[in-house]
Amino acid sequence: MTLALFLTLAPVRAKVRIMLISDPHVLAPGLIINKGKALDDTNRLDRKLNDYSSAIFDEVIATALKEKPDLFLISGDLTKDGELLSHQYVVEKLYELKEAGIKAFVIPGNHDMGTNNAYYYDEDQIYAAETINTRQFAEMYKDFGYGADMEQEPTTLTWCCEPSDGLVLIGIDTGYEGSPLNGVISHTTYEWVQQRAKAATAAGKQVVVMMHHSLFPHVTNAEKVSSTYAVKLGMPNGDGSYTYYSYSTLRNHLADAGVGVVLTGHVHATDIAKDGNKDLTRTIHDICTGTCAAYPCPYRLLTLNDDETMSIRTHYITELPGVEDFQALARERMVSSLKNLAFMYFYNDEVADILAELFVLHVCGDEPENPRSQELLDAYEEHLPELMESVLINLFLSSRGVTFDDMNAMVYGLLEDKTNYGDPERESMAEDLNTTIPVREDGWTAIRGVKTGDRSQESGDRSQESGDRRQESGDRRQKSGVGSQEGWFTLQGQRVAKPTRKGVYIHNGKLILH
Repeated sequence: MTLALFLTLAPVRAKVRIMLISDPHVLAPGLIINKGKALDDTNRLDRKLNDYSSAIFDEVIATALKEKPDLFLISGDLTKDGELLSHQYVVEKLYELKEAGIKAFVIPGNHDMGTNNAYYYDEDQIYAAETINTRQFAEMYKDFGYGADMEQEPTTLTWCCEPSDGLVLIGIDTGYEGSPLNGVISHTTYEWVQQRAKAATAAGKQVVVMMHHSLFPHVTNAEKVSSTYAVKLGMPNGDGSYTYYSYSTLRNHLADAGVGVVLTGHVHATDIAKDGNKDLTRTIHDICTGTCAAYPCPYRLLTLNDDETMSIRTHYITELPGVEDFQALARERMVSSLKNLAFMYFYNDEVADILAELFVLHVCGDEPENPRSQELLDAYEEHLPELMESVLINLFLSSRGVTFDDMNAMVYGLLEDKTNYGDPERESMAEDLNTTIPVREDGWTAIRGVKTGDRSQESGDRSQESGDRRQESGDRRQKSGVGSQEGWFTLQGQRVAKPTRKGVYIHNGKLILH
């Protein structure tokens, strides 16, 4: 579809029903030769249900065939690690939808062009699996976003179409592992997208964007911990490298172009956040959908209404054939893997438990309404003094340029479900699971849809108390010298003159095997 066609066709308002999933991370059954230690080791540190991922995807497709939506969308990470066999499995299932008259569209995620973790699993052995490249991706998914009838940006796997009268859908390629554009939209792609969004808006059409990485952080400061959490703008330097600009640049310009809804994935959390353009004259919503390959295995049903609103309902894959109490299994696997990951960084069982449960709370959405929210906040604050004295945690945070104030904003913002936590102008709140939002919205309304009462004063009191404890802990660290990270320390934070036994020590801010 050409840009000129956007300007000539009159908009038609009609309800459009959409089924949305993200991050199915399908591991094709053919890659599991024999289950055993190799696959178990992978699962131990992976919150996804790799060994059930193909069965979950089967159930998703079966659900779509029952629901019969007008559109079926996948916002990236179709496969575990870009394996050819896994892509073939996904494509075969998508053709079942096509044969049933359901239009399906996909965009790639950071795992879909192959990573170093693409394997066959055979008892205690792993073997490298064949992966695909961008050319193969476009060919394999030619009927799901990359066909001759689609308008495609020539330098990436970005596309634009009008799948229903009056609705313009733009799929943006935000890069893949090993690429300088991983979690990045190039300036060329950005200009192409902006031009089409502006044209569609000027023609009175609704614009919905789909991409893998978040447009802006749902959790305050998360982009400091994970550099690819929120998408960046990449300006080429002429030598193959790029200069990167903050997500705020893309957020501002997409909102100004008339984009009010962006469908994302990547962070595996079911969360809706909103922000505004530079002068807060336009609002933009980022609807992030958690991976269907991990607890609680969500999918969304969206309805574009004739009054230019979008109704959002969240559902779950609750059963798999032959699997007893599937949801309980999924939750146990997620909690276990998260605890294992957290312990690797912090060497503290209680802290690992708290962090694992915090993440589980977040991936489920609508955190303030969960009874566990206050319990976890109390547990976090109880352990805060010892967290601040932990050399390992100080190392982890400092290596990412994150302070304890940043970490507190992350935790409080997450538990209170607030974006831009503590920002007097941009702090906002949105319901995550079942709500109705405008597809395009002028102006800014800050907090909206709060069903659990105003907790801001209570939050402020907690922040002040935590600030007092931070000051006390900082004084203690300064006296002990741990905060400076100079000299030799054990993993428990005890200063030693020089290691006398073999083991792992911290020296001048680095882990040293002695």
